[in-house]
Amino acid sequence: MGTARRRVAAAAALVALTLPVALAAPAGAEAHGAPAICARVQAQYARLAAANTKAKNAYEKASNLRTQLTRNGRARLAQRLDARLTYLQAVHAEIVARLALLVARVRGRCPAPPPTLDGF
Repeated sequence: MGTARRRVAAAAALVALTLPVALAAPAGAEAHGAPAICARVQAQYARLAAANTKAKNAYEKASNLRTQLTRNGRARLAQRLDARLTYLQAVHAEIVARLALLVARVRGRCPAPPPTLDGF
């Protein structure tokens, strides 16, 4: 019986010594993982900004074409472009929503500011 008590005492001592290290490990790992998270967030910011720029350019092009068609008396064709313009506005709104979700998820962990996405 004395041997069993010693084993339990040794196991308890081992747990007491390693528990603080085990509990502190995730916090240290999180601190080392923060730059990796920030790098991924920066890449996502860049992709969202590029997608928004692409949508804005397409919107401007379609808007100019609609104006030109209206000016030339092709109002029916210009009306068909309205659906495209509405779609591009929805794309922009979705990009802004994704950016807001991403910013909320990494708030306080990454110091880099998110890009500002201007409206149409």
